[in-house]
Amino acid sequence: MAHHIEGSRNSCALHGALAVIESIEGTVPVIHSTAGCGVQNYVGVTRQNPGSDPFGGAPVSSSNIGEKHVVFGGGSRLREQLKNTVKVVRGDLYAVLSGCATEMVGDDIPAMAKEGREQGWPVVYANTPGFRGGVHLGYQLAVRALIEQLPDLKKDAAGPVAGLVNIWGIVPRQDPFWRGNLEELGRLLEGGGLVPNLLFGPGAGVAAWKRVPEAALNLVVSSWGDLPARLLEERYGTPTLSFNGLPVGPAARQLVRNVTELLGLDRERSEAFLEGEEKRLNGYLAGLADTYYRAGFQREFALVGESAQVAGLADFLAGTLGLVPRALIITDNPPEYVREALIAQLVGLVPESRAEVSFAEDRAEIADLVTAADPGLVLGSSLEAGVADRLGVPFLQVSFPVADRVLLSRGYAGYRGAASLLEDLGSAILSHTHAAALPHPIPLPEGEGELGAVA
Repeated sequence: MAHHIEGSRNSCALHGALAVIESIEGTVPVIHSTAGCGVQNYVGVTRQNPGSDPFGGAPVSSSNIGEKHVVFGGGSRLREQLKNTVKVVRGDLYAVLSGCATEMVGDDIPAMAKEGREQGWPVVYANTPGFRGGVHLGYQLAVRALIEQLPDLKKDAAGPVAGLVNIWGIVPRQDPFWRGNLEELGRLLEGGGLVPNLLFGPGAGVAAWKRVPEAALNLVVSSWGDLPARLLEERYGTPTLSFNGLPVGPAARQLVRNVTELLGLDRERSEAFLEGEEKRLNGYLAGLADTYYRAGFQREFALVGESAQVAGLADFLAGTLGLVPRALIITDNPPEYVREALIAQLVGLVPESRAEVSFAEDRAEIADLVTAADPGLVLGSSLEAGVADRLGVPFLQVSFPVADRVLLSRGYAGYRGAASLLEDLGSAILSHTHAAALPHPIPLPEGEGELGAVA
């Protein structure tokens, strides 16, 4: 059935760039656009991801241009706003991000950023109007701006730092578990004797970005990390290792092995670390076994999310937990070459499982796809809660938006993430099973129990 786009979850390029800048400690965004751009980011992105806002509320610096600036140009307004922002908000870096209105009238944003640098302020800019594309493009545009414009970003003559690894492809906020996933990937790399360069989240500031050219490797965990990795390979010769989706559970073993082998590091150390992690996860799985069979955990499932999430979660759910995929719906509009690889990867998870792989971002279309699959379990965003309720099946929020979960450091990547997923998924199934088993209240005879009724 055809639909107009309803409830798209991918937002615009400006919002993707804002998510990048706001996730780097000490970096201050300055929106050069209308007031509505910042408001829509707060209402449509930040508030749909409780716990994700580093500033604790709606405020973000904005030029808030009006009709006069659209007619006569808003360069002077940006100059004024940048000067005021530097006075009021202390930052290590200021990033000017443009919206649709200022791009359409042709404001010279590079000139304004240059003027700021001439005043001694560390300023970069990114042209990020929403008409250029969605939130994932905004991630790429902001990252590219930082790599190309960040002061003192250059490779040391001594060469790369042994074992230093940049991680690309996790889009802050768009992956609601971004902080926890990055922290777990960092922990896995450290366990293998590597040095993770975490570029977003707590403790990740401008200093981490200045180390980007010194990395010995770029690790890419989704196709959205291809652009920065390619750019760094062209500029500094840094090699790239791409992984097919977010590694969840045992898949982390292959990631650590691939990285350590590529960099020629001590395999004995990494294998000892992986052995301990797998032993712990196997213990958790053993502890779940009785509940798994008693409560009927093995079900056909529908999974809705971004490409890296769907690839990683589906692999763990099918390969480790023995669940059967029925509908795998990818929402982030990956490039065509990525789609072909994903289909080949996901269809083969469970032979003869009748798994349907689809690409959609429209709420109503996704609801139709899930309904047609008739699964016994739905994993997706808060937008899919209604269809799970209509189907009468357990539901777990795993992708953006997650309007009624607070996520601070929780993640589903790696071994610790797999344990968290087991807890969340098991709780969702058990709570649904118990709720369905509760006796329904006996209806009162007509007239009894109403206000004013005579006993």
